[in-house]
Amino acid sequence: MGRHSDHMGVRRILLELSVGHRLAMAGALIATLIAVVAELAPFAVLFFAIEAVLETPQASTNVLVALAPWLFGGIALKYMAYGMAYLISHHAAYSIMMSTRNRLVARLDDAPLHWIHAQGAGALKQSVIQDVERMEAFIAHHTVELAAALMAPLCVTLALLWIDWRLALAALAIGPMALLASAIAMRGVGQNQDRFNHETASLNNVTVEYLRNMPVLKVFCRSASGFRLLRQRLRAYYRLTEQITRNTVPGWALFTSVLGSHLLLLLPLGAWLHTHGEIGIAEVVVAVLLGAGIFRPLLKVGRFLMEMPPIVAGIKRMAPLLALSRSKGQARLAADDAIRIELDQVRFRYGDGEVLAGISLCLEPATFNVLLGPSGSGKSTIAQLVAGLLTPTSGAVTANGVSIADLDDQERARCIALATQEVFLFSGTVRDNLLLACPEASAQEIQRAVRVAQVEMTIQALPLGYDTPLNELGARLSGGERQRLAVARALLADPAVLVLDESTAFADSLTQRAFFQALLTEYPHTTLLVVAHRLYGIEQADQILVLEAGALQKRGRHDHLMAESDYYRSLWEYEELSERWSLGGAAPAQEAVQTSDGSKLASNAMGG
Repeated sequence: MGRHSDHMGVRRILLELSVGHRLAMAGALIATLIAVVAELAPFAVLFFAIEAVLETPQASTNVLVALAPWLFGGIALKYMAYGMAYLISHHAAYSIMMSTRNRLVARLDDAPLHWIHAQGAGALKQSVIQDVERMEAFIAHHTVELAAALMAPLCVTLALLWIDWRLALAALAIGPMALLASAIAMRGVGQNQDRFNHETASLNNVTVEYLRNMPVLKVFCRSASGFRLLRQRLRAYYRLTEQITRNTVPGWALFTSVLGSHLLLLLPLGAWLHTHGEIGIAEVVVAVLLGAGIFRPLLKVGRFLMEMPPIVAGIKRMAPLLALSRSKGQARLAADDAIRIELDQVRFRYGDGEVLAGISLCLEPATFNVLLGPSGSGKSTIAQLVAGLLTPTSGAVTANGVSIADLDDQERARCIALATQEVFLFSGTVRDNLLLACPEASAQEIQRAVRVAQVEMTIQALPLGYDTPLNELGARLSGGERQRLAVARALLADPAVLVLDESTAFADSLTQRAFFQALLTEYPHTTLLVVAHRLYGIEQADQILVLEAGALQKRGRHDHLMAESDYYRSLWEYEELSERWSLGGAAPAQEAVQTSDGSKLASNAMGG
């Protein structure tokens, strides 16, 4: 029942994706039928030629000359019809492939970030690239080939019935045996294909991870053979393919052998009927030749059945992505209104784990707000909730009382920008990457953004300045330079709310302090929410929010938290201790800082 419903779902998806192309596919099927009928022309010409030679041998040359145009005409019609069918099916297939990829990419644009992370880059790549290509091959080739493979036996059967019904039954008797052999060949294919798809997706994910970490592997001189997880996935993949091959090949060999066994029935019966004067030589010869091809198209059907499971599996993998339907918000905010962000009893879960447990906070317009807390306390989750990349499990995240999830995408991008620690730069120039946020930005606006982001001197030092080409990983730039370039890109959007999720992690303390000071001076009307990596510069924040285990423990300004929060005070003491640390000088003396939970932050103060 479950497998039947899966196939129903696949057919529904295929029908949905083929909307607008069904008339073209019908035309391809009609052209295929014409080609199949035209394939019978040589047999008809052969029949009449044998009849003419046997009846009037002296006139056989004239008869053969008269039949020749019909032979050439049938062959020409066959190739023209097949050519037209393939042309139409390929055109429709490429159009469907383009529209399907557009839909998948559009759904990815709407997909929650945590959902994308859970799928894995390799699995998503497989859905958008490989699975769509398999579907294109199925539509372009298999629709014509499968239609011909099903129509040809029907047309041959009608021709055999016209010759003699007993010969037709003898030829058709091979069918049940072929179906039995096919059932043996296909035994367990569905389960094997599910296992194969699982192993393929796992191998894709691990391979993508390996390629992404290639620079790290090169630094430590680790070759592919040293990547244990990749080796394990490769071994599992090849063991499974070997097992599937051993299980499938014997049955497939039996199936192909049975399809060629028509002579065992057809030739003796034809000889017996001719001996008794019930049919002529021409009928026997043509029947034997037609019988030889009556089930040959089933080889294509068998191959199609062997290739169909990965196509079905690919469409099933697309199904969750195609089903994603984050309702597009239509709400908009008044253009001149200052934006006030509120989180009201917000809870958020990743699977079974609760990340945020009833968070309530407010970001007033044009204020500087900082999120602090240990790793895993929920800081980045709050940043992504405010930016609209995530939606809360419960509670509300609003901008001026309007749920951020209900905002129109362009409105949300106009009001809120996000820069994270993980930076992605597109292939193109430095200018291209900056203008992604605001294509119409002026030269003065670009210069202001890069100056505030502390990346102006870096760009000036590049060979071609703003016109220096970058690859998608920004290999010309250091980690900190890429982060600052991403911050400049976010500033160019000139949002009312700017969320910086550890986007200054690679900056030193002096650079961070200068950045915050320039940011507050040049963009005084921007509301800032900063997930801080270093503390220098945050003492001028209007509100500092201290998180722990998904709960808001303390909030207030720097002076207030220094007096009221042991955890916050210990962070500052540890940071000052780190700044004093240097190489050389006297022997190290251990210093320890007591944190609010009773643990100690230790550092060696050497010669400081």
